Amino acid sequence: MPDTTLPIAQARLAAFFIENVIYGLYIATCGYTLNALFSTGARWRRFNELNYSMIAVALVMFLNSTIALGVGFYVIWRGFIIPPEAGGGTQTFGNISNWSIVIKSVVLLLQTTVGDAMLIYRCWVVYNHSLLAVGFSIVMWCGGTVCSVFLVFYEATFRTQTLVSNDKLHPFGVAFWAITVVLNVITTALLVWPIWKVTQQNERFGYRSTTSDPPTRLKNVMQIIIESGLLYTTMAFMTFVTYTSGSNSLYIVSSAEVGIAGIAFNLIIIRTAKSTRNKEISTTGATAGTTLPLHIMGPPARDTTLVSDNKNQGLHVLVSRDITQGSSMDRYK
Repeated sequence: MPDTTLPIAQARLAAFFIENVIYGLYIATCGYTLNALFSTGARWRRFNELNYSMIAVALVMFLNSTIALGVGFYVIWRGFIIPPEAGGGTQTFGNISNWSIVIKSVVLLLQTTVGDAMLIYRCWVVYNHSLLAVGFSIVMWCGGTVCSVFLVFYEATFRTQTLVSNDKLHPFGVAFWAITVVLNVITTALLVWPIWKVTQQNERFGYRSTTSDPPTRLKNVMQIIIESGLLYTTMAFMTFVTYTSGSNSLYIVSSAEVGIAGIAFNLIIIRTAKSTRNKEISTTGATAGTTLPLHIMGPPARDTTLVSDNKNQGLHVLVSRDITQGSSMDRYK
């Protein structure tokens, strides 16, 4: 059912304005992200020190955001500048099968899918590459991917004037954004849980250190994950609500989603790099990474270490257990 409170032309114009603002903020974070990925703070990284997977994801998100902005400009130009007799006019906003509208949808869905995949990857790393831990998240991600494929297919094959609230599109759109919200909440909680548990155990047994303050640093890691996850999940939830209601404000919210996904990804890299560099400066000034001993006191004796590796900016947890005469080590990387 068409939205009578917010005409499609006004919604598209407002969406393009919001998209430009968010893109500007995103570009600012990209500069800091490149610095974190290619520099240790004291020197440029060597080729074998680069995290190519993170660089690739950052590049994909940058290209997606840039393409979305360029195509958005074309949509506005065609709708408000090109006359109807030349194939333009505001009536073109209702033709979702036009190549420009389809590309914008592809970019939005791809950006969201990549962001969700990176969240699952980080969780998989923290749980020592355990597929069991992220199995449910992977299933949900696959379900969302299937919904996105159907969305793009139906959009591209419509030959009549219609909006995203069309009866064929609506169920898949609602399902995709509902899955995205639930996936982000669950996976973020899984990420935070082991860190919170270690922090609570340290506080419970009264951990003290004269050289560092690991509980505080762990809380900082938790804060980084929660804040970035909350930013991204809030936008996904707003998109879900507007999609469900059939409001044209969906175009405004979804235009911001592309940039917000990139910003949330960049912020984790930026803030973990900053935390690592600050720690290095305050201790030894080394640039190869830091190791934070977290002694969880009480039987059996444990020595849990959070590693922030400059090569792989992100979340890396190293857990070593000293048991009687021997020790075993589980690496989360």
